[in-house]
Amino acid sequence: MNTDMTEVQKKQRASWYRKRGRSNKDLTNTIMNIRKLIENKRIADERDNRIGLVLSIHHAEGIDDPSNYPSIFNMNYCVLFWVYSDDQLATEFVSGSPDLEWNQKYCIGLDESRDCRFLHVEVLRCGSSSESSPGTSNGTRLVGRAKIPLPDFSGKAEGRYGLVRLEEDGYKAQGHITLSMKLIKIDQS
Repeated sequence: MNTDMTEVQKKQRASWYRKRGRSNKDLTNTIMNIRKLIENKRIADERDNRIGLVLSIHHAEGIDDPSNYPSIFNMNYCVLFWVYSDDQLATEFVSGSPDLEWNQKYCIGLDESRDCRFLHVEVLRCGSSSESSPGTSNGTRLVGRAKIPLPDFSGKAEGRYGLVRLEEDGYKAQGHITLSMKLIKIDQS
């Protein structure tokens, strides 16, 4: 929309405003308000491009290794993951141990006004066994966790990340999770 008016158009509009009891000042204010709306529209369009994290969770290895946990076999596992603790997501359940495979892909919308520097990952064992956490009524136990820095826009981050596990005597490094991440712009128009 072209906001530049010819002199004839300005006179016609001023005449129209005078007939309705408005002054040239009102006309000028109206034109300025239209220009602001157009400028704000451009700003809003730029803000419509949000950032998304494309996350692929491939597999984990060394989870509940039978040499360390002989009473645990053929259990169900899922990965709980989040950038913001109030917006957690989970993979589907897979069974097995010590090596698990998900091969699932997700897109998480990021809010630039919040801290979004890390991906938090927890591998959970679900179901009952003699090794279940005593405090859980459903037999769910955290068997590995990691805090992974998010990539920047220049590339993709993929790799094998070490997991730590809470034991009675502290944390123990055990197992790895393989995943890939990439930041993208999401067009919302």
